[in-house]
Amino acid sequence: MNLKYAAIVPLIGGEVLGTAEALNGQLPEYVLSYTPFKNNDEHYINYIRTQKGWSGDYVFLDEDPDYVAPHVDVVLTTCPCAGLSSFSTTSSENSATNDWMYRTAEYVLGTIKPTVFWGENAPRLYGNSGKKVADRLHEIGKELGYSLNLYYTESRLHGLSQKRPRTFYFFTKSDTAPIFPWHRKEEEPVVDLLKIPKDAEDPMNVLTNQECPTANAWVAYNMAMTGSKTIRELSTHFEKTTNLIVNTDGGYGKGLLEVADWMDANGFSHTANRARAMQAKLDDGKGYWAHGVTLPKGNSIPAFIGPLPYFLINPETEKYITIRDGLRLMKMPDDFNLVGDKPLSKINHICQNVPVTTARDMMLNVLEYLDGKTINGDCSYIKQSNKNKTVVRVTLDETYAANTAELDEFFHLHKHKTDIQ
Repeated sequence: MNLKYAAIVPLIGGEVLGTAEALNGQLPEYVLSYTPFKNNDEHYINYIRTQKGWSGDYVFLDEDPDYVAPHVDVVLTTCPCAGLSSFSTTSSENSATNDWMYRTAEYVLGTIKPTVFWGENAPRLYGNSGKKVADRLHEIGKELGYSLNLYYTESRLHGLSQKRPRTFYFFTKSDTAPIFPWHRKEEEPVVDLLKIPKDAEDPMNVLTNQECPTANAWVAYNMAMTGSKTIRELSTHFEKTTNLIVNTDGGYGKGLLEVADWMDANGFSHTANRARAMQAKLDDGKGYWAHGVTLPKGNSIPAFIGPLPYFLINPETEKYITIRDGLRLMKMPDDFNLVGDKPLSKINHICQNVPVTTARDMMLNVLEYLDGKTINGDCSYIKQSNKNKTVVRVTLDETYAANTAELDEFFHLHKHKTDIQ
């Protein structure tokens, strides 16, 4: 297929890298963005210029509003998701951050007019919390001659070793929205990634947290309760990835007040006070924030966001993970580096990203549509859950039967070789 594509607001670039992977390495015709995202974009732009020899246009539309973007078949974006993220304290349907989705949609659909424009955002975009935003996107598309498919998925369904639920939105230049294939790929065990040998010359071979994990009170407590001498030995006591703070709360038949007493007796008085404060919140009928030190095991970890990049332990090294480990967890290529003199200050840019393998599968959805291999619904607004294999016609509020003979035949014929039943 002779296809041309471009990106707008790529951020660190996982979505564009996944698109290139689906297209056998093909690079974008140009990249558009806005100056507020310059620091996030710089990693991807540096990568394709220095490692791939790309010489295309990289334009900030707020600095060069008269730039004439050439027509392409597909445009993709990774607009900020904080407006709908459950990890943002200011998230809401009315958050100004959501305006970037509207702004890019209006520009791309109204000016470039590709056959497909797709992007990624928080899982809430799919649900009731994001209905106002999703409906506005549909309105923008409909006014400009496009239908909308909201596609909910989790990266673990695409072979990634983390759950990471996300919503992708697909504008297609058509009266009715397409129904895309389901994706089911076997998860890669997370420890397999962490076992990859470290290259001493790799500039990303830098620990995200210089402290020794065994000096952490929650780690020390779990080791003491299991009689473990090493973190690798501690990992044998768990069958799946475990948040050691959560596991401490009643994990060994002891409450947080007893844990606090142990911590006081073993030189962890500061954390002992935190354990007592946690219990006080529980006594008041409230919850407590338990994100923190995590021991990976089995097939997956939680979404690689928030404190996790700094408190995910590598049981193979008995240390916290490196920047390269974090990049690998997002399936970024091993020659991809964070730019700047202080890469540790930019760890969060890895989190604000689309895992490459997930993005690849989303671009494969687009290719199925462009090849005429997708089924189209009978309305301009569809919500499709890859997790539950359901398709909802939003305007009619009805659900397609995902196990009808027609759909079964379609998804069987277009199932990727790496899919599992």
